[in-house]
Formats: sequence, C-alpha cells, structure tokens
Amino acid sequence: KKNSDTTYVINAVSKLGIYYKKNNQLIDAFKYYNEAFKIFKIVKDSIGAGKKLLQMANIQARLGDYSGSKTTAIDGLKFIENKKDIKSLSGLYHIISVANREQKKYMEALKYNSLALNLGNDSIKLHKIGAHNILMFKNTKANILANQKKYQEALSIFSKLQLDSLIKGNKIEYARVLANLGHIKWLQNMDDRDSERLLLSAKKIREDIEDVNGLIASNIYLTRYYFDKDREKALYHAEEAYRNATTQNSMTSILEALGFIFELKDNTKEEAKVFNKVHGELQEINQSNREIYAVTKYENDKLNTENLILKAETAKKDRQKIIYLFSTILLALIGSTTFYLFRQRHRREKIRDVYNAEARISKKIHDELANDIYNVMVQVQNDHTNPGVLDKLEEIYNSTRDISRENNSFTTGEEYSAELEGMLSSYSSGTTNIIIKGIDDINWQTINPEKKIIVHRTLQELMVNMRKHSNAGLVVVSFKKMSKKIVITYADNGVGVKLEKIIYSNGLRNTENRIKTIGGTFIFDSEIGKGFKAKIDFPN
Repeated sequence: KKNSDTTYVINAVSKLGIYYKKNNQLIDAFKYYNEAFKIFKIVKDSIGAGKKLLQMANIQARLGDYSGSKTTAIDGLKFIENKKDIKSLSGLYHIISVANREQKKYMEALKYNSLALNLGNDSIKLHKIGAHNILMFKNTKANILANQKKYQEALSIFSKLQLDSLIKGNKIEYARVLANLGHIKWLQNMDDRDSERLLLSAKKIREDIEDVNGLIASNIYLTRYYFDKDREKALYHAEEAYRNATTQNSMTSILEALGFIFELKDNTKEEAKVFNKVHGELQEINQSNREIYAVTKYENDKLNTENLILKAETAKKDRQKIIYLFSTILLALIGSTTFYLFRQRHRREKIRDVYNAEARISKKIHDELANDIYNVMVQVQNDHTNPGVLDKLEEIYNSTRDISRENNSFTTGEEYSAELEGMLSSYSSGTTNIIIKGIDDINWQTINPEKKIIVHRTLQELMVNMRKHSNAGLVVVSFKKMSKKIVITYADNGVGVKLEKIIYSNGLRNTENRIKTIGGTFIFDSEIGKGFKAKIDFPN
C-alpha cells in the first residue's frame, strides 16, 4: 500500500481471502475478496473483477444467501461475458443456476446450467473450463431434473457419471455421484432397496477419506431415507449430520440437521436454543456481506449524496401517498369482504364458516379501523397540522393490510405451492422461525381445488393461532405423500394450552369440520409448557 503497488496488494488480499475461506471465517474471506474486487475495478481489470465476484457469490451461496449470491454473480457477468475467460464465465453461469435451483426456479436454473455446459462444447473450450467442472455442471443438471420430478432423465445422467473414468478416479466425486444416485432412486421409489446400498456405500467412502462435508450430505440423505422406515436410525443420522456440521461450522447444514432432529426427538429445548442462535448469526453474516458489497458497488461521495436526497424525498412521498391510498385500500377491503360473504352465503355447507368469518371481519373493521379512523378525524378537526396524523394513518393502513392477508384469495393452479409456502413463511418474525419441509414433494396439480382451499385455510388458522397465543420460537410444518393420502404435521415449541380449551375453540372446531368435508381427519395435541401439535390427513 505504501508503494501503491496494486499488483502485490491484490495478491495479498486475495491470499487472505483464500486463508479465511479455508478456515471457515467467511465474513473475513468475503471482505478480502471484496477488497481485491475494488482494486480490479480501479485499474479497469474486468476479468479480475469478475473472478472476485464469482468467489464472493460462491461464499454467499455457501451461507444460504441465494438471492445475494445470484445478484453478485449476475454483476460478475457484466465484467466477464464478452471476455475470453470462459472458465470464470461458466462458473458464474453455474452459481446462478444453483441459486435459481435453491429458489425453486427450475426453468431458470436449467437455462443457466445449459449456458455453462454449452461453453464446453469443443475440446479446446473443454480444456479451458476443465473436465472436472463440466462433470459438476452435469451433476447439477441431474439434480434440477430430479427437483422437477423427471427422475428417469436424472438417473440416466448419474448412471453415466458413475461410469466416467474421471469420476471413478476421484473418491470425493465418486461418493457424491453414488449418494445423489441413491437419493434420486429413493425419490422415484421409496421402496427401492438399491438406494439404501448406494447411500451407505457413499457414506463409507466418505468416512474412509475423512470427507466431513460429504458426510454431512450422506447423513442428511440417510435421515430422509429412514424417516418413515426406522425413526431411530433417522435420528442417529440427523445427529451425525449435526455433529459433522458443527465441526465444520457449516451454519446452513446445522440448521438443516436440527430441522430433522426437531421432528424426530421429543425434548429439543437445547437444540432450539442452538437453532435460534445459529439462525440469528447467519442472518447477520448475510446482511453484513450484502452491506459490504453494496458499499463497494456505489462507493463515491456524489452518488452517496444523491442517494440520501432520493431516500428523503421518497420517504416524504411515501408518507403522503398513505393519505391518498388509504381510502382506496379500505374501500377495496370492504368490497372484497362483501363479495366474499355474499358468495359464501350461497354455499349451504359453509353457512357456519360464513357467519364466523363475517363476525370476525366485522369486529376487526369496527375495533381496529372504525375507532382509529374516528380518532384521526377528531385529531384533524382539532389540529390539522398535527404531525402524528400521518403516523396514525400509516398504522391504519398496516391494519387493513393484515386483515386483507388473513382473508384474501389465492390461486389453486400451478402457483399454489409457492403461494402456500409464502403464506406460511409470512408468519416468521425476529422471534419466530418457520421451517417448511416437503411441500414440493406433493404433486399439487393432481389435488382438486376444493381440497387445496381447505388445506390453505386450515394451515392459515393454525398460523394465526400460533401468532396470537403460542409465543413459539420455532414452528415446523411438514408435508408427506403417502400411498393414498397426504399427511401434514404442524408442531411448535410455544407455551401450549390445556386440551379441553382447544376442544371448545371455535376456530379449531371449524377447522376440524372443514377437513371432514374432504374425507380427512384433524388431530391435535397440546399441554401447558409443551407446545402445540396437529396432524392433518386427507385422501389425495
């Protein structure tokens, strides 16, 4: 730095990035890669800048920040896309594909995976990218196809990879292929005995070569395999995955393993504390990484000043818009509520639900909106310059939005799964973590709309009860496809309630009646201090 020698400074910070990454100190690694990226930008070295963004995107993906990872990688494309460094370009395409897969955007994931694979379509380019990387891209393609339930296509790719001489010569990669092959065979047919052999073979190889990261994946796969067959074995492998993840300080893997432990073990108070601590730390790390890169991306005084002015003006305009939007939102809410009630009145089997919904919404509009509006009117009459009026209107706006969320409509088509997951996730907060498992394992397209509506409303009732009464720090909602029925389980670690109080709860009685109309059952259990559990099943 004293000599202003950018070449050696880049080398130094890049090596520090490598050092901290190998020691799982990912915040420091990200920071030093970012320092190198800044210098590459200053000296206008596009390829160097793109490479550093690829390394930063890989760290974000490893920490489970797939949205941030994708944003960083797409920025990297701007530096690399028209250059000769096809190895880095393929890496950026790959990490974007991985991020899209984790976000369940499978078509986009395949698109970028194809871009990465197509870069190696001749021997010269293949050599530049590296055969090892091409095999990794094929591995990712097979996993995306499996996510789309195209199991036969996925198995075809893995079967070819299993026979590849490069794969067979690399025990880490060979074990990865065996594990993925076994897992997808199990997804295709949960009674396939060959999948257990493949999964155990992969685990044995990883134990022999002390591949701890690979052992985490193997134990997670085996937990899923044994979950409904042998819960004792499933718990053993979940705890092994947790132990290995802890030694590697792999926060995302710790959370995944704990998610299974919560479902398999009775007393999980200590594990819940660890989950909340790690989850909080992971959020802080991801936020810190985003802020580090955001500062670099827009780092100059003029732009900072412009951004501050823009923020102030935007905030002022947003507050003014609340006044104009409020009436429209309230009218729309009342209109949609009226339409909902009239439509429901024409369905005889829903008369009791209509009455309850009408009473609930009417009470909310009266208690939470009408009184507040009256108070605001009085404030305006007494002092129209009162600065608290805007704040109060904003509170009223938020109340209308909450009421709308509880009673709004939703699609029962292709986007049903995403909307249902979004509804469940919306009840998470700084003090409540929501884990959703297996929702994409259900083929929702084969389930009729009436059943999907009842599932959505039933789970919404459980989440509303949780938010209002349970004080839960952790909620797990699991979906499972059985041979002739769908099973949904709900569990939280909240304060619990006496069973007789549940039995006489109008909301849960209505929920039970809803499930009965589709030939299903609704079983719940709770005890003071031991949380709340519910099991829903219905014919598919």
